[in-house]
Amino acid sequence: MLTPHRRILLLAAVPVIAAATLATAEFTSAFAADEQPTAPRAAASAVPSPAAGSPTATTKPAEGAGTPAATVAPSPAGPAPSATARPKTARPAATGKAPAPLTVQELPNQAKAGWKPIGSPKSRDVAPSSSLNECAAVEGATGWQQQGWASAAKTPAIQDTFTFATPTDADRARQVLNTQLDGCQTALRDAQTKQGRTPDATSTRTATSPAAGAWQYQWTAVPGMSAPGAQTHHVYLAADGNVLTVLQYSDLTSAGQGNSATPASDADLLTTLAGSLALTR
Repeated sequence: MLTPHRRILLLAAVPVIAAATLATAEFTSAFAADEQPTAPRAAASAVPSPAAGSPTATTKPAEGAGTPAATVAPSPAGPAPSATARPKTARPAATGKAPAPLTVQELPNQAKAGWKPIGSPKSRDVAPSSSLNECAAVEGATGWQQQGWASAAKTPAIQDTFTFATPTDADRARQVLNTQLDGCQTALRDAQTKQGRTPDATSTRTATSPAAGAWQYQWTAVPGMSAPGAQTHHVYLAADGNVLTVLQYSDLTSAGQGNSATPASDADLLTTLAGSLALTR
């Protein structure tokens, strides 16, 4: 029987992001065995397996869906980090045609989260529509690179970087994602209702910059692409040229985590994410 707190990166024949909440051990198993960090088995992880209500090539959240501001619970461990500028760090070599992923120093809340890479970037098979979470899917990509990290609390973060045939195709995919993520509350509440749960999901865009955006949604997640239970999920999107990248992680109430981001820190991270694409293009 699958445990509720584990996340797999991908099922080879199914174009679904590492949103499957299985154990961190399974999350890491998608990477080469000789590249695994040594870490105890996770008791509570944040990430998913293909869920009911996840988008497909023929189903998307309705455009223009309302996105009321999320009610952010205070962190039990202390205030969210301030938006101080991130120091420039040396970037590792890119894999294939995709830019290198962020370094651990560039990841959100690194001082507290203690992110460590899970192996090295891996190429994934693309499909006409590759799901990212319960709300959004990337359409028309020609390449897909994925990098995972595990926090000290054994919760994962994932960066998915997609390449496209042309900059126009990448920008079109970005605009579709913007619409889907802006309408995320509707998709999440639909998923909750189908599971017989109280539809309590709220979603908001927390930061915007040219060709980039940040969102967070808070909800009592249902099994599928997210770990079940109360959580705040963070999504960061940036595009440059023919490349689009998405970074995601969750703060789990069950792991003693409150909301680790502010609008200011999200704006700072978008600058870092967009800058990583420009530096390696």
